[in-house]
Amino acid sequence: MSLLKKKIDTQAFRRESLATEAGGIVLMLAALFCIAAVLGFHAEDEPYIVTLPWYEIFSSAAKAVAGTIHNPFGLFGARVSVFFIRVLLGYPSALPLFGFLALGWRLFRMQPLGPALFFLVYTLLMALDLSAMFGLSTVPFADLMAGATGRMMASFLSTVIGYPGAWTLTAVIGVLLTFYMGRDFITEAIAAVSAFFAKVSATVKAIKDERSRKRREKEEREVRKKAARMAVAQEKEWKKREKQERRAAKGGKASKAAPSGKPPKPAAPTRDTEPEHAPEPPPARLPAPESIVIPAEVEEIEAPEPAIVRSEEGPDMIINPGVREAEADLDERRLKVRTHDHVQYRFPSIDLLQRPKDEDESYDERHLAETKDRLIEKLRIYKIDVIRIATTVGPRVALFELELAPEVKISRIKSLENDLAMAMASSSGGIRIIAPIPGKNAIGVEIPIRKPRPVVMRSVLQVEKFKNNTMALPIVLGKSISNEVIIDDLASMPHLLIAGATGAGKSVAINVLLTSLLYSKKPDEVKFVLIDPKRVELKPYKLLKDHFLPKIPGMEDQIIVTDPQKAVAALRSVVREMEHRYELLEKCGVRNIGEYNKKMKDEAMFYLVVVIDELADLMITAGREVEEPITRLAQMARAVGIHLIVATQRPSVDVITGIIKANFPSRIAFQVASKVDSRTILDVSGAEQLLGSGDMLFQSAKMSKPERIQCPYISLSEVDAITEFIGEQPPLKTECMLPEPPWSNGNGSSSGSGQERDARDAMFEEAARLVVMHQQASVSLLQRRLRLGFSRAGRVMDQLERNGIVSAGDGSKPREVLVKSEDSLELLLRNLD
Repeated sequence: MSLLKKKIDTQAFRRESLATEAGGIVLMLAALFCIAAVLGFHAEDEPYIVTLPWYEIFSSAAKAVAGTIHNPFGLFGARVSVFFIRVLLGYPSALPLFGFLALGWRLFRMQPLGPALFFLVYTLLMALDLSAMFGLSTVPFADLMAGATGRMMASFLSTVIGYPGAWTLTAVIGVLLTFYMGRDFITEAIAAVSAFFAKVSATVKAIKDERSRKRREKEEREVRKKAARMAVAQEKEWKKREKQERRAAKGGKASKAAPSGKPPKPAAPTRDTEPEHAPEPPPARLPAPESIVIPAEVEEIEAPEPAIVRSEEGPDMIINPGVREAEADLDERRLKVRTHDHVQYRFPSIDLLQRPKDEDESYDERHLAETKDRLIEKLRIYKIDVIRIATTVGPRVALFELELAPEVKISRIKSLENDLAMAMASSSGGIRIIAPIPGKNAIGVEIPIRKPRPVVMRSVLQVEKFKNNTMALPIVLGKSISNEVIIDDLASMPHLLIAGATGAGKSVAINVLLTSLLYSKKPDEVKFVLIDPKRVELKPYKLLKDHFLPKIPGMEDQIIVTDPQKAVAALRSVVREMEHRYELLEKCGVRNIGEYNKKMKDEAMFYLVVVIDELADLMITAGREVEEPITRLAQMARAVGIHLIVATQRPSVDVITGIIKANFPSRIAFQVASKVDSRTILDVSGAEQLLGSGDMLFQSAKMSKPERIQCPYISLSEVDAITEFIGEQPPLKTECMLPEPPWSNGNGSSSGSGQERDARDAMFEEAARLVVMHQQASVSLLQRRLRLGFSRAGRVMDQLERNGIVSAGDGSKPREVLVKSEDSLELLLRNLD
């Protein structure tokens, strides 16, 4: 029945949408025709139209007049234009027609009609005001601009308050209407026109750039072909001369090897005769062909060249320069914006974050050379030859890329991790071997540097990459070893699991992720559900309650959810929100939140980010109850814009279960105590070798191996400054409410939902009838009569107890059957359904 009802509702919705779209098309066509007829007005048509009544428009007299009509839309168009120009408001009558055109467009797109009706009222009032103003004037075209209605209003106003008063009143009304009603429309129109011309200029520039690029490529190809032909010709000439020299040399040797009985004839005397026994000079060799420089018109990019550290023993070391990110000022973007309910909102300024100290990008070349020598020396002990070595210096570690001899096995290098740590005298660990580096014919050895460079939040936000990003939920992760700022899209992850030991940097990482979203998204674009069993980590975000934190019915006192049982209820509320959003997607005929927001711009969904700061505490107190909604959200919520960020300091298998881990492809591992914990998080070892204090490994579904990143630092004072700045702004007009959660009863099962009915065993009703009929209840009875296994019979008995059919077990005493008759049982079963 539910499927049939849903099908009928869908068909009714489609019929209503088709009727609405058809009405919008008709209204737009009518408005366009009237606008074109008014603009096609001709004064010579008026005498013919005045003498021809409306009802004779299809008569023979009308046919005779039709040939003399100048209006491009014939008799009907001329009749409409005379009515609007002469009878109504003159040419300003076209303004309300544009309002009807906008109303028809809204109907066709099935968008809310409020803005279109507001625009229609504004255009109607402006048309009346302009018509009255032109009625007061004496310019030659005043009659066309005022119409009969405008002249009447002008005459009335001039009689009552005089001409100066009438002019003042109409001018003030026009200014007030434009300021209070038309300001937004005019601003949006100017912005749309500017965006259109900007897009056109960008397209023209792109076409020019593409043409110039193709021209350069063509010139380069021609130059390369010419250079190749010259090189081939030179090679042939060189081979030809070398062949001639070899022939000449062979002839000279043959003449010397002639029999001694017959001396050779004396050579003809020459002017420069060599001595008789002089050694034959070696054949002259041609110089190698010079390298040919191919000119190309390309932009010169100033990039630091790699430094080379010479070594007396072993290969030279190349120090690769790090990535230099293009800096950008976030405060140069548009900070003041409007939400969907027309509330002014201002993004937090970048000045709320502490300025980084003058970064000294220099490195200790001597220390790197010593580290490289110790590394090479240790590898030589185990007979591992290194052909080439390159180094990249990051904020806290340096990556040594080693190209090994072909006969060296990777497994030999991997087994030397502890020996290399001892050779490098690294007491704090931090040495990690990447064997091999993805995409390179080399292995990597990450070794801590002597002078680490701090990474602060402001330095990773003030980059061009973050300012101009087009991601749905951009989050900053930190800086890589090559000093590149790593930014990823939480919407494509789609969920993030964070784990690490106490003090490794999990809470700071959560603050960094939330700050990234606060600096890039408006309150109507993203909301947060914050669950903090530790009660103190996410406390500063309470100030965002009127902007970024939705309310949950029955939990108004918990802005930040701290009670484990209420955390379960909050997660169930988010599950209901997910189910509701899927129903909206089904009605709209789209597959994800992006397509829905493009189609329904005025009813766009916001993204919902659920942050759990300590999963281990929830798993201890709630267990199965909290795992179920997290699993459902992780499996299904991505398409409707709901994403999870889950952190825990105890990365064990009873906290990060296989079901949870399977649905979190993106993971962050901070420093952990053992390889077992590292494998629990990332499925590989390496996190046990991290340095702590923000040193982390990031693994996403796109990566074959984890990437080492230094998480930026943001202090609590900076977080307080940002939340206070946002909290002092005017709250949103529309209050965001999540669905009411199904609250748990004493047994931990949720009341008021269909999940309990769906979870009941298929033999539940038969078991209920059996125990009521026999008036005794035991697991062995269910096993014998219904042929159930012990575990299943025990579960059915628990369900009978939960639904009030049998009493709770009391040791060895038999359970009491609480329902005494089959009629009472049938009534109870109907109520349960």
